Amino acid sequence: MRKQLLITFDYELFLGNRSGFVDSCMLEPTIKLMAILKKYGAKAVFFVDTTYLMCLRSQAKTHAVCAADFEKVAAQLCQLVAEGHFVYPHIHPHWLDAVYNPANNQWSLNNTQKYLFQNLTPEQQHQSFDGSVEILKTILHPQFPGYKVDAFRAGGWGIQPFKNFIPFFEKHGMKYEFSVLKDFYQFTDAQYFDFSVTPEKLIYRFNKDVCVEESAGPYIQYTISSIPVSDIVAMINKIWTKLHFKLTDDHTFHKGEGQPSRILSNVTPANHQGKNLSNSQWERIAIELLTIVKLPLYLRFMEKNHYMHFISHPKMITNHNLSIFDKFLEKVFNKYSIETDFHMMNPQ
Repeated sequence: MRKQLLITFDYELFLGNRSGFVDSCMLEPTIKLMAILKKYGAKAVFFVDTTYLMCLRSQAKTHAVCAADFEKVAAQLCQLVAEGHFVYPHIHPHWLDAVYNPANNQWSLNNTQKYLFQNLTPEQQHQSFDGSVEILKTILHPQFPGYKVDAFRAGGWGIQPFKNFIPFFEKHGMKYEFSVLKDFYQFTDAQYFDFSVTPEKLIYRFNKDVCVEESAGPYIQYTISSIPVSDIVAMINKIWTKLHFKLTDDHTFHKGEGQPSRILSNVTPANHQGKNLSNSQWERIAIELLTIVKLPLYLRFMEKNHYMHFISHPKMITNHNLSIFDKFLEKVFNKYSIETDFHMMNPQ
């Protein structure tokens, strides 16, 4: 039986008061992930926080540690492409206001006024998007001159309104989009998106609206998968997690601080049956959320569906998550014929 397994990562630091470090948040967990993916010949997509790389390159002019971090990240991105994975831009515009602390080599991103692309001036939009494409080409093209930077994921799922992105998609030949968390919505002072009304198809073509299918549209949307988690499973998982972390040293996700956000009142989704991102009974499919308790849920999802899209973050993945992800891949690759290259996943 043929199944489509899309494995994607947001390759980034933490976006709060403390960013964490390149080695522990990005490089080390990605090395472990690459080893697991290689076992099964699986391809993955890494959406690189290119706005961070732009800041890092700027600071590298005066701080040797930033120059070293940039070179290490660039080397890993080239290694990913060399091993058959894909690397594309992932934009968090509020890096424009990031503050670097050379004393501890960390960044502070408390100012979220520019979190949404639509909040930028036209000049800042060009700076963020054009600069993101340019920096990836600068890193990759010396070794891979034919590599196409033609796919994108917005930071915080903030791809709406898409009209702000169209000029840049057209300019840079973007074809593939990976931001829609199907059926979900979130309205906060940082994240603001409404995917509560989307096509039934999981992969579809679109044009001016990421949530509206157009059969002749120039872009292809790969929706992100989610899974229901019952109260009893959530409770068991919480108890198991506490015991696990109490008995082991598997706290690899404690590397930084995420950003707090304020829920906006008086905003309603287009579809009242949409899922609030804050609803604990539903969660995106992610390696950092995958435990031994939830493994049966993930396997059942794959059994019942032909398409499964992980969205994960290396910075949050623990050794236990890696172990269970390995078990998941072992089981599904033994049971099904698995396609992991998104280029081979055509709109249904």
